[in-house]
Amino acid sequence: MNNINKSNTSLRIAYIFESILAMVVLIAVFLGTIDILRMIWQAYIVEFDTIVQYSQMNDMLGQILLLVIGVELVVMLSLHIPGALIEVLLYAIARKMLLLPKSEGMADVLIGVIAIAGLFAIRKYLLTKDNSNMNITSIHYDDCEVCETEEEREKCIEDKQTVRDKH
Repeated sequence: MNNINKSNTSLRIAYIFESILAMVVLIAVFLGTIDILRMIWQAYIVEFDTIVQYSQMNDMLGQILLLVIGVELVVMLSLHIPGALIEVLLYAIARKMLLLPKSEGMADVLIGVIAIAGLFAIRKYLLTKDNSNMNITSIHYDDCEVCETEEEREKCIEDKQTVRDKH
């Protein structure tokens, strides 16, 4: 909320509403995780004597990727950085490619591969270095925004990346 003018009431309300929506998505992801665990329990423990079918495994993987997209959506709503949007799009395209029916032609797979390659190109060539590698473990980069000079800010970011890489 550092970038938002605190005197503008409509922006503050929008920010709060966005945070509430992120929490609702997070709760839905948690409940979906319970559903996935129930599906896995049913398929592998209760019905252990029957082989898991391709369609059943495909459904489970689709659900899991949907939950991952939900988590990435929460990160995107919270961080407001281009790198988070790219990750959401990557997972969404990967999920779509995974759930393609066997009867579909290779054209859809080719389009998905081109889209993913395009997203990687955008990430490599168009995003700035400090925003492209941010993720959920590097939320605290806002601390570096208060540095007085650009050199101090870059040093702060490097220090935080070093600490993050050690963990």
